[in-house]
Amino acid sequence: MILAIGGGSSMDTAKGIGIIVENPEFEDVVSLEGVADAKKHAAFTIAVPATADTAAEVTIGYLVADPDKVRKFVCVDVSDIPDVAIANPDMMASMPAGLTAATGMDALTHAIEGYTAKGAWELSDMFHLKAIELISKNLRHSVKEAKAGKPDSGREGMALGQYIAGMGFSNVGLGIDHAMALMLSAHYDTPHGVACAMLLPIAMESNKPVAAKRLADVAVAMGVDAKGMDTESAADAAIEAVRKLSFDVGIPTTCEGLTEADLDQLASDAMSDACFPGNPRDASHEEVVGLFKKILAKLFYG
Repeated sequence: MILAIGGGSSMDTAKGIGIIVENPEFEDVVSLEGVADAKKHAAFTIAVPATADTAAEVTIGYLVADPDKVRKFVCVDVSDIPDVAIANPDMMASMPAGLTAATGMDALTHAIEGYTAKGAWELSDMFHLKAIELISKNLRHSVKEAKAGKPDSGREGMALGQYIAGMGFSNVGLGIDHAMALMLSAHYDTPHGVACAMLLPIAMESNKPVAAKRLADVAVAMGVDAKGMDTESAADAAIEAVRKLSFDVGIPTTCEGLTEADLDQLASDAMSDACFPGNPRDASHEEVVGLFKKILAKLFYG
């Protein structure tokens, strides 16, 4: 039996170990990338998250860091889902404000990317819209509670929101934001949630030509009064609402260490990531480079 307690890295490590214990042919680890054909379910695992972000306790995926190639890659396998998940907000009570903000924005990215993913459908939509609503209502409060050292309803709302988001995106995948964010974490040790948050409004803007209606739905779920707005305006309001939330909880707008010389390799790595095909809009190498450029030295917010 495996008992996993901690954040996303702890959960993912436990899931990978659980698969290899029962399927030793994957002991090299790198062969787990993408969709692995594991014959046996992972070792019995109890997952207890201590952060409100990855929902790894209920998803079919996990991340692995590959130091040789300076990247992180995604592994997808229904056999890795923990047997028992205990999402108790009390376990998240000691998170500092910065970690609360970053993990919360990661959860929001899961929900928004899942809602706009190519594979989205009615059941996943239900999970994602509710998760967006819960996270938008509770993240600012949760950060304030962390600063005050007094966890309350905000923390509880985030624990539920991230869990529900996981139930959604685990079934439909993610998109370009996560594909790019994983490369920032691998190359510059940027916290995953921070990387996702910096890129989220940029990815939404990029996807707007094919996902405006869904982004308009995101605006409503985030509490925007979209009455009287056309679809384009409501989609823009969703992007602005994400920017504002990210700003309010203290997320930086540029990636420390990122240089123009790295952009070509980063784009290539992102395009080979398992999350990339789920994006609603196909993007060229040149376009991905352009998206990375938006988090160079100048601020994305006006």
